[in-house]
This record gives sequence, C-alpha cells and structure tokens, in this order.
Amino acid sequence: MTEIHLNRRGINAIEVPAEVEAVPGSDLVLRIVNHGSPLHITLASSNSSAFTGFFHENLYVNGTEEFRIPIRENVYPGVFNVEVIAGYGARRAEFRVVVRERPAPEPEPVEVPATPAAPLVPFRWRSSILPLTLAAALVLYGLWFVYRVDLLNAAAFAALLIGVILTWLQQRS
Repeated sequence: MTEIHLNRRGINAIEVPAEVEAVPGSDLVLRIVNHGSPLHITLASSNSSAFTGFFHENLYVNGTEEFRIPIRENVYPGVFNVEVIAGYGARRAEFRVVVRERPAPEPEPVEVPATPAAPLVPFRWRSSILPLTLAAALVLYGLWFVYRVDLLNAAAFAALLIGVILTWLQQRS
C-alpha cells in the first residue's frame, strides 16, 4: 500500500513516495491521507495505457481515502508515472510505478504413491534354491570326474550359474 499525504506541511501540500512497485494482475493501492481541511485532488497518468486502464480520476478527500489502480494481468515489466494535482493545478507531485515481473510460483510438493509390496514367495522354495543347485552341481562334477565326459562338466557349470542367478533374483524381490 502506497501512502500519499495531503496538507501535512501546508495548504495543498502533497507528499508522495519517489517510487512504488506493482506486479501484473494486482492492484496498486493508494492510501490518501488528508491532514487538513477537505480538498479535491486529481490523479492522472499520461503514460500508463500499456499497464492499466487508469488515466484520470478526480477525488474529494476528507480524511483518509483508498484508491486502486488495477494492473493488467499480461503486461511486461516497465514504468509509468502517476501525478497528484491539488489546488486546481497550483501544486503537483509525481511518483514512478515500477511494474516488476510476477515471482514464479513455488512448485507444489508431489506425493509419491506407495508401491505395493512384492508378493511373498514361500519360504521353503527360497531356502532350497542354493542347496539344490549346489547339490546338482556337485553330483554333475562327481560324474564328470569319474567318466570324463565334457557334457557333464558343462552341465555342472550351468547348474552353478543358474543357482547364482536364482539366488540373486530372490534377493532383489
């Protein structure tokens, strides 16, 4: 909220800030405080058409008044001036309105759904994988040692490899 003070330092005295900020899609709220007798003021802006539909307003101020200047939703950053005129043009004061980019909205936290638990494999099957493949490999290596048939050696190696792969898959699930 921007405060404009009237009649605080004398008749028709106008005190305005040097610069105020606004963002697209909001209202620039002017709080006009009259410290003396009631008066008519004029708010005017000759270079604000790119930012707002506001151009000119006559106000009667007896105490405190609020005036809103709507800033358009889809405007680029820039600057325009607002002039406050009192005493039928005898006193003037001007301030700059800087339209800044709207801050980027913070991303909302994303909820990750819980993954369903893997189906349980019977305990007996899990515990018997390694001993069964080890026993099969030992029997095949024993037969290869006795008969010296290379096919038995390859089968024993394949049984050990299958046992390792099944045990690894069991640990992943």
